[in-house]
Amino acid sequence: MIAPKTDYSTKEERLDYIRERFHCKAPACGGCGSCRMPGGKPAMEVFADYIDGKVEFVTISSKLWK
Repeated sequence: MIAPKTDYSTKEERLDYIRERFHCKAPACGGCGSCRMPGGKPAMEVFADYIDGKVEFVTISSKLWK
């Protein structure tokens, strides 16, 4: 699934995307790291500006995973 663009989505759609993309798959994940953000912060906090429609998802993620 591709992250919804802020100009063409609602806050709820962006929130749903983050919830789906970064949910923990334990114990079946095998240590996938999907729910672990750099610095130990939860995804909801890291992507708060995206959820609020201030910054695109790709802008934030490009800073996290250089």
